[in-house]
Amino acid sequence: MNLFPIVGRELLVASRRRETQLIRFVTALTAIVVLAWMFIVMRMDNAPPHQFSQIIFGVIAGFAFFFCNLAGVRLTADTLSEEKRNGTLGLLFLTNLRGLDVVLGKMSACSLQAVFGLMAVAPVMMVPLLMGGVDPAEVGRMVGVLFAALFMSLSVGMACSALFKSSKAAIGVTFLVILILNFGIPVISIVLDEYNYISSSDSEFLACFSSGPMFPLGFSSNFSGNSPLFYQSLATALSVGIVSLGFSVWWAQRAWQDREAKPSAAAKMRPVEAISRRTKLLDDNPAYWLGVRWRWRPLLVWAAVFAGFMLWLWGLLENGRWDDEENLMTLWCTFTGFKLWIASASCDRFREDRQQGSLELLLATPLIYSDFSLGQARRLLWQFGWPLSLVLATVPFMMAYSDSDSWPIYFVGLGMLVADIWVMHFVGMQLSLTSRKPTYSGSGVALRILFLPWFIWGGVMLLLVLRSPRRPQDWVDEYFFIGLWFFVGIANNLFWGLRSMNDLKANFRQVAARAAGA
Repeated sequence: MNLFPIVGRELLVASRRRETQLIRFVTALTAIVVLAWMFIVMRMDNAPPHQFSQIIFGVIAGFAFFFCNLAGVRLTADTLSEEKRNGTLGLLFLTNLRGLDVVLGKMSACSLQAVFGLMAVAPVMMVPLLMGGVDPAEVGRMVGVLFAALFMSLSVGMACSALFKSSKAAIGVTFLVILILNFGIPVISIVLDEYNYISSSDSEFLACFSSGPMFPLGFSSNFSGNSPLFYQSLATALSVGIVSLGFSVWWAQRAWQDREAKPSAAAKMRPVEAISRRTKLLDDNPAYWLGVRWRWRPLLVWAAVFAGFMLWLWGLLENGRWDDEENLMTLWCTFTGFKLWIASASCDRFREDRQQGSLELLLATPLIYSDFSLGQARRLLWQFGWPLSLVLATVPFMMAYSDSDSWPIYFVGLGMLVADIWVMHFVGMQLSLTSRKPTYSGSGVALRILFLPWFIWGGVMLLLVLRSPRRPQDWVDEYFFIGLWFFVGIANNLFWGLRSMNDLKANFRQVAARAAGA
């Protein structure tokens, strides 16, 4: 008797997928490349292997821990919610399947890629052990930490997927919960300790009621004397995973039924002026009208800007000073946050239409590519225009209190901000139509526009360093690094931007028709 029929079937199907084997190969290859790159850099300093083996082990384990925490966001956060949007979740419960069968089946099918990837990284983590300087028990603890983080992340993703129907809400809440589980309680404990509300020992004890501390405590230098705290944090991660998995099993059996949609109180009391304004927007550009229906989206951006400002103000009051490094780091973090958000927002229109099966209705209208492009541009300006303008208004004041030697960095950063936003507008439209899974089209935009230039820049720098007979500090300065980064970023933007723009202009109807029929 097969106790979990869906689990066995999904594991069998997933194990035969070409994508599963490819991800395992790419993960192992990436870990080997990182290991080789760090080994070359360390050997250039003529350091003995046992001294930098711990650094190599920490870097590889850190990357693995980061991706294990994001596994739930990427793999399981849109599993049950996709079934609910398609109206197929209820069909599963018409059989004799239990909620446990459905949840474990979906989770096993989606998590096999992550498990295979982690198993591919584990042998690479053994290389520093052979170099000396790393304890075998340390490797064992770190492998346990990685699997615990992976289980917690996948379970939280399943719980959020069972709770929400929208893919964006499920993915966003999953990311927020994982972020809070790793950093929320430790930050609170640090603040309480800083202002002498609790003692240092109580602060450490409180911080370990989260999953984040188990990673640094897993290293031998921190484990000795803190083993109870390590096991406390590890138990917290496993407990959160078990509770999340149990919640998803319990809620999945109750979440498949559609509830009657009721108009909100605000919609009932909407004034005549608002109705007239929205009618004018509909006549002006229907694509723009569709995008601005969710009036809370700019409020979320304002809330994020306010939270960032309060964090900046707290840091300023604590340190009592603000110099070039703090200014540049603040702007870099702010611009990165805006870019990631815009990368996701640029895919919203066609992504939502494909998920809801309403893309065919848009294609039945006489709207052309320029209408959709202009509507999305206006919608992005409506959502991000004023908050981003407020942030940009602070740049001259930061430059005034900075050394003139750092001004080129400000100009390059501002130029790349404009270029990246321009490119993401077109690439987001194309990927939301052509991606096999429209839910993750935003991550495809971020990978091509925001992360790929850094990989190219790092590869070029490594190649120049290895081929140069002189030391890098003898022939390059910071302006060379900045100029190379700007050149790589602009070239990458031109490639993807012109490619997407020309494809959409020439073949928009054909691309959209293929997406509607997919």
